[in-house]
Amino acid sequence: MVSERNYSAATSLSNLCDFLVTDFVGADVRNILEMIFFVFLSGIISFFGAIGNLMNIVILCKQGLKDSINISLLGLAMSDFGSVVTLVWMSICFNPFFRYSSIPFESVDIQYLSAGWPHVCFARITSWITAFITFERCLCVASPMRVRQIITPRRTTVVLIVIFLVMLGSVSPVYYAIHISSFFHASRNLSLEGLVYSLDGATVEYVSFSISVFAQLSSFALVIICTLTLIANLLEKSRWRRSVAVTGSGQGMSGRDPLLDPTRISFRYHGPYSTRLKQQTVQSPL
Repeated sequence: MVSERNYSAATSLSNLCDFLVTDFVGADVRNILEMIFFVFLSGIISFFGAIGNLMNIVILCKQGLKDSINISLLGLAMSDFGSVVTLVWMSICFNPFFRYSSIPFESVDIQYLSAGWPHVCFARITSWITAFITFERCLCVASPMRVRQIITPRRTTVVLIVIFLVMLGSVSPVYYAIHISSFFHASRNLSLEGLVYSLDGATVEYVSFSISVFAQLSSFALVIICTLTLIANLLEKSRWRRSVAVTGSGQGMSGRDPLLDPTRISFRYHGPYSTRLKQQTVQSPL
């Protein structure tokens, strides 16, 4: 607890961030960094990313959803679209021209619930869909004859729905722990609508954050395992193809040997006889 600003269960996130960050780099440097990274770079990149994902969604819908990979890619595009759209809204909330305008709320506080945690949720969904697609590609190489029986469009749809529901459920406790209420902003000397924590809000938020970190790391681990398995299978099949090619080449040569033997025998025995016959013909009188 920071006694100077009375950070209790009704602590505002923006006041806490202002207090901690300003002590390290100063308010002016912090505002410049926020403008560069959160407003310009993040906003511009996320805007074009949202447009690209919208195009992917339209294209995949036109191609049809009869193939499992198209369903997976559609879910990936939808989750990534949600991830970048929340970043666009975050860049708007960090824009000082919007934040310090006459709006009746603290935009940095509001974006924590409306952009920050939704972005985390969609990012985790994206990582798990990526892990599922990697697993599907691994099956295509490890068991190509059975992959269509294992990964069906219906099963793919069920897996994607489960991923969305589990990740949404993992962040939902945050919205119980934190709610929007009026608070006094000390640095701006006015009352605004912002975040207020419940009595056990910090603990609940910590649990959700831990689940989010575990979900991210476990999806990365699954991607690494499937990728290594895919590489091992490809190398094994490559060695098998080379061995088959060498064996086939040897069998081809041995198959041609019986055809060449009569020719060799004929040349060996008839060659000297033909030469001798020619010599006798030349030496005999006409």
